[in-house]
Amino acid sequence: MGGDLLPGRDWPGKPAGTLAFVDVGVAGVTVPTTGIGSWPGTDFAEAVRQTFGLWDLPYLPELPARGPGADMIGRTLALLDGFAFERSPFGWQVADRPGRDQRRAAALLRDDLDVLAEVGDGYSGRLKISLAGPWTLMASVDLARGGRMLGDHGARRDMVAMVGRAIEEFAAALVGRVPGAVPQIQLDEPLLGAVAAGGIRTESGLHRYRSVTADELRSGLRDLVSVTESTTTPLAIHSCAAAPWSLLTEAGVGALALDAGVATSRVDLDAVANHVDHGGTLWLGILDTRPGIGLPTVDALVRRAESYLKPLELGRALLGRLALTPACGLASNPDPAGAAQRLRAAAPLVAERLAG
Repeated sequence: MGGDLLPGRDWPGKPAGTLAFVDVGVAGVTVPTTGIGSWPGTDFAEAVRQTFGLWDLPYLPELPARGPGADMIGRTLALLDGFAFERSPFGWQVADRPGRDQRRAAALLRDDLDVLAEVGDGYSGRLKISLAGPWTLMASVDLARGGRMLGDHGARRDMVAMVGRAIEEFAAALVGRVPGAVPQIQLDEPLLGAVAAGGIRTESGLHRYRSVTADELRSGLRDLVSVTESTTTPLAIHSCAAAPWSLLTEAGVGALALDAGVATSRVDLDAVANHVDHGGTLWLGILDTRPGIGLPTVDALVRRAESYLKPLELGRALLGRLALTPACGLASNPDPAGAAQRLRAAAPLVAERLAG
């Protein structure tokens, strides 16, 4: 598990002002930064140029403002082989054949990968792609007969398998478009904690779906980790909500991506420290992405990182195993470039504190 997160080197046509990547262990190494997924607006080509120019670990962004199929759920459903989906007035549901919105999602993804190939021409190094994780999908998508997929054991099993195949397909498509890319898979699982705790409500709102057992979650996670071990770099799982972090580590997940304002209990902190102790990496979301929250100063970001990391008592052991991120996607942020720049400015200061 784990390994350094500094993803590569310069490439032809690299946007001006982008810092060169370095290898862990080189004097002056810093803490890298990456975004989480979503980006505001509808200009996809510009969004891709921004992600290459602003982050140490670039990624294929999601622009949900483009409509159904452009968000993380729609993009992932476009990749799932074995189920067809369509949009209803209540959201996504299983269908007999792919609906218009699923077909649109597939077309958008093909176009997005073509744009990525153009912007990333000549790039070499890690390149992140993200999908909605299977448990968030189960809790978000209805069966054709009604009720969430979460309530059907067979559907849950099938969804984990389909996401595993989607990871393989997505990674292959990425390398086909950008041959020098090393795929980094991020699964977004904002509902994983609620699934594990029995917190997902039924459609009536009067009841909740049964919690998915730790054994079933662990088994599914290990299957997904196995896929990434054979096709990509270690799997990263992101949640800006509560999540069973210890369970993710036990399953072999390589990177925990979390909101520093949420994963704050002693249990959470112990789980994160144990994860790093066992070779995992931490993507620490220190920039608040909630609507209406102003852009923090660099000093405020450094203080927030320090306040979270100090109780872990890991010090220099975090160097090479820590990245800084926004807490969640930046789709609602009025100045995403400014947010990325603040994180990039905070990163070397955090590294200095750790080294000292």
